Amino acid sequence: MNLSPKNILKFYVGYDDFFNDLENQTSNTAINNIAFDVLKHGDNQYEIHVALAGINENQISLIQFDDFLKLEVEAPELNSHENIIHKGIRNKSFKQSFRLEQNIEVEEAVVKNGILIIKLYKKELLKKLKRRIEIVEI
Repeated sequence: MNLSPKNILKFYVGYDDFFNDLENQTSNTAINNIAFDVLKHGDNQYEIHVALAGINENQISLIQFDDFLKLEVEAPELNSHENIIHKGIRNKSFKQSFRLEQNIEVEEAVVKNGILIIKLYKKELLKKLKRRIEIVEI
């Protein structure tokens, strides 16, 4: 079985944006390198947990548009300390986008113990009706 993109994608019509975004996300994974978890609770509930040590809620912007959830963190630049032997806690501003299914909505977002918790739920989509297409000879 050949799993080349051409063989996989030939039956997916109109998904160009999705696959372009998927390619961009996989090629840029090391840019932000933020620590996050995605959890699923039941059939319709999800959570995204993002580690944000030292960040306050007023430094976080979370915007849902179309099928994206855009997270921006504006961290103040800290003065370098000569006494630091190892610097492992992130204190840089960053942007991260998450691709959401079209019927996913953000329920709430809270910061608790240095973790941003984004609660999401899946809305019921109206199912498209099955219909027969008439073939016309021209």
